[in-house]
This record gives sequence, C-alpha cells and structure tokens, in this order.
Amino acid sequence: MNASAKTVKKATKSGISVNSTGIKKITCPAQSNEAVDALKTDNKKVILYVRVSHENQVTNGQSIDNQIYRLKNYAEMKGYRNVIVLSDNGISAKNMKRASFIKMIEMVRADEVEAIIVLSLSRFARNLIDTLNTLGLLNEHNVTFHSLSESVDTSTAVGRFFLTVLASLAQLEREQVGERIKSVLQFKKLNGERMGKLNFGFQEHNGKLIKDKTEQNTLRIIRTLRNKKEYTYAMIAETLMKRERNNKNGRVFWNKSMVFKLYNSNFNRLLKP
Repeated sequence: MNASAKTVKKATKSGISVNSTGIKKITCPAQSNEAVDALKTDNKKVILYVRVSHENQVTNGQSIDNQIYRLKNYAEMKGYRNVIVLSDNGISAKNMKRASFIKMIEMVRADEVEAIIVLSLSRFARNLIDTLNTLGLLNEHNVTFHSLSESVDTSTAVGRFFLTVLASLAQLEREQVGERIKSVLQFKKLNGERMGKLNFGFQEHNGKLIKDKTEQNTLRIIRTLRNKKEYTYAMIAETLMKRERNNKNGRVFWNKSMVFKLYNSNFNRLLKP
C-alpha cells in the first residue's frame, strides 16, 4: 500500500474522506435517537408560573415570593433544569388574557417547554373548561403539568387519571349548560319573547314580539310558492324581487339562501298560523 492509500484509509477511519480530486468531506458520527431527544429536552424550559390577584394574598401564604420559593424547591427535587419564572401580579384567574400566561402558552405552542409547575390550580385558572382546554394543549405538546396543592403530576398514571376526571366534569358542565339554555329559549319561544336578533315577520313591543303584517305577508308568499313543487328557492327570491318585497333591512333584495333560511326557520314554523 502506497503512502497516498494509507492516508486515505487513515482519514476514513477518523471520519474524514478524500475523493479523487483531493476535496475533504467531514462525516459527523450519527447520534442515537435517545441522544437527540435528550438534547432537545435539555434546551426546553421548565416554567414556574405564579400569580396573585390582590395584595391581601401576601398575608395568607400565597405571595409571589412564597410561591416561587416553594416551586423552586419542588423543581429541584424533580431534577428539573433550565427553570424560569413567569408571574402575573394583581390579575384574576378568571381573566385568561394575562401577559405572562399568554407568553407561557406561546412557548408551549412553539415546543419550548418541558414542564409547567404551579402552586395550585386556582393560580392557573378558575374556570373548569379553561383549565381543561389548557391542559389538553399541554398534553398535545408533551408538556407535563404539576400542581403542588392538588398533588397533580401528569407524568404519572394518577396525574393522567386526574385529567380524565376533569374531562368528565367539564363534559357534564357543558351538557348541563346546554340543557338550561335550550329550556330557556324554548320557554321564550312559547311566550313570544324576543331572543337575540329580531326574527323576520315580527316586531318588538314592550319586550314582547308582535306580528308585522307586511313581513307576515311575505312569509305567506314564500310558503305558498314553496308548496308548489315547481318553485325553487331561487325562483321564489326572484318573485319577491319582482313584487318589491322588502327584507328585514328594508331593502328589496333576496337570494335563495335568504328564502331557504326563512322557510326552514324553526321560529317561523312554531309561530306561523
């Protein structure tokens, strides 16, 4: 083997190869997936999120300094590195538009966070739905959540079970709210009360809905024509334009979508003669 060949062989072993033109090519040793994941995790932050809503909390053990002290001890016990503190002072948890909270969520979406630690869920959010939605986002980005007061750690089976319970409670709350709203709206309909936007065919008088004769005539035209099989919604709209019938805004303008909505309106079906 000549000297040139020995040089090439030696260089190849060291990760450097020389082609026929004499150009060097450096080959970096491949890293394992575990090593890459560890490197990514090392670059992520662990956020200690603290909040007080008013100065009175300084005297009941939930001051900013007290929260930070306890959270830092917990993070140290868990072996977390790259710890940063984000705080919102004098802001209620009912308000999700908190500067540091928003920054924290932005970091989560950018996959810059490994874990979030709070003193209690009340420091994080007060509304159950907001809490669950936020924890769902953390789960999507593989961010573990810790709450000291409730002993929540979503990296454990017990912590994940806690989230399942929260999800069930949130679903129950959503369904109950929906049932109450549906019941109230139905009651208003039956009593002829206004609900949000004023429906076509009616006017409001002293909090009650009364029929508008002109608009009721327009509704009768729509129903009569639609009952004739040959009339499409587009044809009915064209007829209303020719007859110069006003819409709810007082304009002579109709299209098939507007006619469709009026004809199929549950409100108009309920109150029509």
